[in-house]
Amino acid sequence: MIFNVVYKNEHDLINDIKHSPNTITALEKEQLAKSITKLYVSYGLPAFYVQVRFTEDTPGTAFVGGETHPNFVALTIYHIARAFKSDESKQRFLADVDAILNPVFESKGMDWEYWITEVSRDLWKLNGLVPPPTGSEGEKKWAELNKAVKL
Repeated sequence: MIFNVVYKNEHDLINDIKHSPNTITALEKEQLAKSITKLYVSYGLPAFYVQVRFTEDTPGTAFVGGETHPNFVALTIYHIARAFKSDESKQRFLADVDAILNPVFESKGMDWEYWITEVSRDLWKLNGLVPPPTGSEGEKKWAELNKAVKL
């Protein structure tokens, strides 16, 4: 995916994907994780900032409209390292997420929803370290090493 430079360095981090039992295969999980990571890297984030976690709901533990749903996915996206700077960047990012999710879930006849929560960057640490400022040499070093290290 190619993105306009205007949107660089505006996003980030944990993607928590909860789904009905037996709805997403191991291969689909791996492909989704790689596509989601690639999306964030295209926006300028170090790959290791991106976490994608899949949780299969136990039957009878997730309900939609008061009833169990056999084919549902709920995604929570936490942005910590970056925040949206404009409504335009929000809409662009949502479209990019849709381009990843829609083909997978539509082809399986699934229902899904996602939402994004932005968390203050000053409440975030990795391995007990305060992340270097956005675009700094320290962040570039972390990206190069693909892990948090003391600088």
